[in-house]
Amino acid sequence: MEPTLVRPDMRYWRIAPHPRPRPGIVCYFVALPAADGTGPAHEPELLLPDGYSEIVFSYQSAFERWPVGELARRATMRTSYLIGGRSHSVLTRNVGSLTVIGVKLAPSALRRLIATPLDELRDTTLALRDLNQGALLDLEDALANARSVEQIASLLDTFFLARMSIFEPGDRTVAALAAQIRASQGSVPIVRWIREHGFDVRHLERRFCAWTGMTPKRFARIVRFKHAYHRLLSGEAARGALGRHLDAYYDQSHFHRDFKFFLGVSPTARLRRQMAQGIDISEHLMQLELAQTASSAH
Repeated sequence: MEPTLVRPDMRYWRIAPHPRPRPGIVCYFVALPAADGTGPAHEPELLLPDGYSEIVFSYQSAFERWPVGELARRATMRTSYLIGGRSHSVLTRNVGSLTVIGVKLAPSALRRLIATPLDELRDTTLALRDLNQGALLDLEDALANARSVEQIASLLDTFFLARMSIFEPGDRTVAALAAQIRASQGSVPIVRWIREHGFDVRHLERRFCAWTGMTPKRFARIVRFKHAYHRLLSGEAARGALGRHLDAYYDQSHFHRDFKFFLGVSPTARLRRQMAQGIDISEHLMQLELAQTASSAH
């Protein structure tokens, strides 16, 4: 299996899971050091939030991780971990030659898998060893001994195919609201939707956070920005001063504020590639995820 992204310092695979767990699993991903074992000094990589949870198996070396603009909160990650709901961007930097194997999946599926409300993982990570889940620890060991990317994908498929019940809706109202947010690309009026469906706003917000790790408002902000950012980079903004990337925004300044919040720079600086870090992986995953979403919609 050929990598889907190659850089001087790494090889990266985005792998489609077996059809049965979709769309509960967006993708598997594998990052390995460069084939020749060489490469430039590891530069920071910006990872944008996308509304999904992750299981990350980390091997060999370590990496540093910190929220954008908050270097003082830098932490060194040396073990495998889970990400529940992440509503802000983070910067990462490899320390040595790192191997990473991961699963990007629906937050509700992660909650059912670990039997833990995701509001306990809100904007934070949980080390796999602290979870005390024998099945995930066994999977971690099996993946460490895999001899190929194909075998990694097979091991992950086998694990999730044996646990198809985690992909059933845990809270149908939360699932319906999340689906509406995704379908509207983040532009659905949250409070109006909740009231029109006869629910108390604060009560449903708490339920939503328990199943996604964030509030509906933050979830919608991520979905809205993700689509706008993709449209900006794809050139749709070139059609005019108010391009399609602004469709879900009140005005251009609102989009610029979100852009600065998630990337730490202005849209102009990003388009001119005036950033102090890379964003290859986020854009690679985002492009393929949105292409997959558009394909399934038709």
